[in-house]
Amino acid sequence: MTSRSLKPALLLVACCVAVSSCASRRVSGVAEPYPDLASYLEARRHLVEREHARRLSSALVLSPEEEAASRRLLALRRAEEARVGAYFPPAHSFLQGETKRLIDTSPLLGVMRRLPKGGILHLHGAAGGDFRWLIAQATYRPDCYVFTGEGQSPVRGTLRLFADPPAGDWRSVVALRDQAPDARAFDEELYQSITLGEQERGAPDIWEEFTNCFRRAWRLFDDPEVRAGHWRRMLDLLERENVQYVEFRGWPADDAIVADARRRGPDFAVKFIPVAGRSGSRERAKGQLALTLAERERDPGLVAGFDLVEEEDESHSTLFFVEEILAARREAERRGFSLPLFLHSGETNRAESENLRDALLLGAPRIGHGLALARHPLLMEMVRERGVAVEVCPVSNQVLGYVPDLRSHPAVAYINAGIPVVISPDDPGLTRHTFSHDYYEAFMAWELDLRELKQLAMNSLVYSAMDPEEKQRALFVWRKRWAEFVRWLNAAG
Repeated sequence: MTSRSLKPALLLVACCVAVSSCASRRVSGVAEPYPDLASYLEARRHLVEREHARRLSSALVLSPEEEAASRRLLALRRAEEARVGAYFPPAHSFLQGETKRLIDTSPLLGVMRRLPKGGILHLHGAAGGDFRWLIAQATYRPDCYVFTGEGQSPVRGTLRLFADPPAGDWRSVVALRDQAPDARAFDEELYQSITLGEQERGAPDIWEEFTNCFRRAWRLFDDPEVRAGHWRRMLDLLERENVQYVEFRGWPADDAIVADARRRGPDFAVKFIPVAGRSGSRERAKGQLALTLAERERDPGLVAGFDLVEEEDESHSTLFFVEEILAARREAERRGFSLPLFLHSGETNRAESENLRDALLLGAPRIGHGLALARHPLLMEMVRERGVAVEVCPVSNQVLGYVPDLRSHPAVAYINAGIPVVISPDDPGLTRHTFSHDYYEAFMAWELDLRELKQLAMNSLVYSAMDPEEKQRALFVWRKRWAEFVRWLNAAG
């Protein structure tokens, strides 16, 4: 061996010895570093405090009344765990009948219904609301028809209203109901055809089933009367759920519907985030962006920004549309306003999620779903540092197969890391649930307490698209409702 080759070899040996020595000291130090139990417990307490200091709600200080309510809530959770026994609902699919039955009969769900939730920042209007109402109203009209043929366009079971009787494989729903031996069973079959339920649990492609449900129902909204009734019913339900503000993914509803929402009083408000489908062409996305600019210019207080929707794994990436997005933002700036992007990103189980990178590069103030964010440590840190909120939809994420057991939801990591999280229902009409079901699942699965529920509700207003004055007013209203909720919870104990 030459002297030139010997020197690196000796350095390597020296480094190995040094590392081994350091490792030995570390191991021996870990083996017994505490002189007694008291010192160990003190070190453990300090570690717990450091970890909790990073949590989402670490800065919140509860009042004595809130501390009492928090203890009451903890007792309710323990009682709920005892009630459900070995069948822990968040660990099982929401589509499974026993899961929903247990949640629907839970006293804790009643608490979640009364919880002042603030706002909803991720809700698809056409997939929200009450689809039983849709069956009861639209399908009893004499101009309602169902497609009984085979094919993909329209898909079998598609419901639609026609001014004149259609030809081909369309059949009158009223006539079919009259011929059915059991009208109630007939209506239940219609409802099942436009929603996801237990019969879809074993579907090889749940997204295909989800899309087909939507395709069967969405043409009913072409009718102004059905559309207005659907939206009015949905807003009524949201108010009952103690929601005071909503941002709908989709195009602005009719002026009359928006006026109806605003007539509900200054304590209730709605905004819209227009969308383009990821499966569409760049030219179509360009057109949707142009329409969004026109709507935002016409009413910037109503139209908050833009989003790309549909299944990420089977559709175009954000990068595919980035040229059109950048051009639209330049055009918005030229006209004197901005175009915020609230992008569905990371709704995937794949190891990589390039859409998350583009969401951050494009300055998105919020990310829709963000399930894959936990697999991108750098992006996760960027989200935390920038205060980018993650719109988490527990029931939807489970129903669509991304998180079979909600105890394993990455939102737990986000909350523990201090990343802003907001809870949302996504498509509750299609998935047969309410916003309170999402809160129940999150509370139970992620072992939340009153402090964290308070922070999540506040986040829904703080990270909304409202302007500072609107946020201040909304938070003022919410704090009054929260105080009433705390008093009710303490009285109920």
